[in-house]
Amino acid sequence: MAVGEAVTGHEFDLVLTGLDIDRDMDLLEAFEGRVSDVTFAAQGGVVRAAMERTAPSLGEAIRTAIEDVESLPGVRVVRVEPEDHASQAVIATRMGRSRQSVSQLVSGARGPGGFPAPAFQSGHVALWRWSEVATRARAVGVPLRHDELRSGAVIRVANALLEARDAVAGLDEDERASLAGVGSLGAGTWSGISAG
Repeated sequence: MAVGEAVTGHEFDLVLTGLDIDRDMDLLEAFEGRVSDVTFAAQGGVVRAAMERTAPSLGEAIRTAIEDVESLPGVRVVRVEPEDHASQAVIATRMGRSRQSVSQLVSGARGPGGFPAPAFQSGHVALWRWSEVATRARAVGVPLRHDELRSGAVIRVANALLEARDAVAGLDEDERASLAGVGSLGAGTWSGISAG
């Protein structure tokens, strides 16, 4: 960390595999004694590490938390939450608007139009990518805190990198090399997304 660099608190969850809360209790207690900003919990068969990490950026907080948690034998982080997806109710809260106001923005009855399409829709349930909504809101002059705008994008990229890491694990060296130029990703980027 550079001298004078601002440090703030960041809260997020890491979704894990390879960990059994009951079986690994002694290991977790020792880990929590060494790493004080984590609490492990399981609900519905999903194990999470709730993080309250202090770091100069959300990206650094996520990266160092993943490194710490994956130092536990056999543990792998598969996702960072809160996820980038947001319902109309969540969007309303983050934008400081009523649900009705957001509904009108979505339908085009209010505002300049161009509200992003839902990333997921099933029946009456629709979810938007918060990073897309925040970018559009800011473009049309809706004031948002900088962290609201950036945090969704950072989490989305972190999850894409975790997903790519898992996918790369199924490729051999020739397959990895053949994909090195995809999407302007150089060979260094692919080597940075290691299967290990």
